[in-house]
Amino acid sequence: MLPARRWPRAGCTTGSAQVLVVLPLLSAAVPALAFTDTVGVAVVGALVWGAAVGVQESTLRATVADLVAPGRRATAYGVFAGIMGGAALAGGALAGVLYDASLPLLIVVVVGAQAAALVLLWATRAVRSTPAH
Repeated sequence: MLPARRWPRAGCTTGSAQVLVVLPLLSAAVPALAFTDTVGVAVVGALVWGAAVGVQESTLRATVADLVAPGRRATAYGVFAGIMGGAALAGGALAGVLYDASLPLLIVVVVGAQAAALVLLWATRAVRSTPAH
């Protein structure tokens, strides 16, 4: 709810990127926290995962609404949901394979993927802030 409430005041070009920067940081911490033998730490991992999903869902849905004309939003939300579902399936399958192979490897791959996401977010912001000629 908080990212979605912040969205209208911040605007698409600044607010969404600032909020989305939190996602790779939260997501990178999840495997190290959630896949532990300590119940309290695993609960913290689940809470961090929930926070990341909440930020992602509210902010990215607001982004779709901001970028797509009202008459095309239903289709855009459907495409968005399909892509997110497919990515979640692929990511879950990869995480399962990596978990079976090596928990440290799973953590390294997740941290690497989130670092790449952070770089892509930064690069996207740099491109969007460059004035058109």
